[in-house]
Amino acid sequence: MKDEITTVAALKEQVHQLCLRKGWGVNGVQNPQHVAMAMTVEMSELLEHFQWLNLDDVERLMQGGDPERKAMIAEEFADVMMYGLQLTRTLNIDIASEIERKIEIVDHRPPRRDNPKR
Repeated sequence: MKDEITTVAALKEQVHQLCLRKGWGVNGVQNPQHVAMAMTVEMSELLEHFQWLNLDDVERLMQGGDPERKAMIAEEFADVMMYGLQLTRTLNIDIASEIERKIEIVDHRPPRRDNPKR
């Protein structure tokens, strides 16, 4: 699977099939409240990989100079996304439509003056 060819719907289905195989939830559907709470735990684990990095460390990471950290970040991000896909499937949320809607909302906000370039 690659970003360029994999649909969000296919990812949602892959996560649902994993839940079915693992026996998670009723018919592969877990309580969305629990899933949302689990997302915050995974997000915290993702943030741990950025804790105490200085600007040079971040630059190095962005330039591909820390492949071990990148791999750990990617794994935690996958956890967050898998929970998000599960949540949106359970609640019948169309991710693409909601992202487009949110982009429209943000586009109409005035720009922040203190917005950093990175």
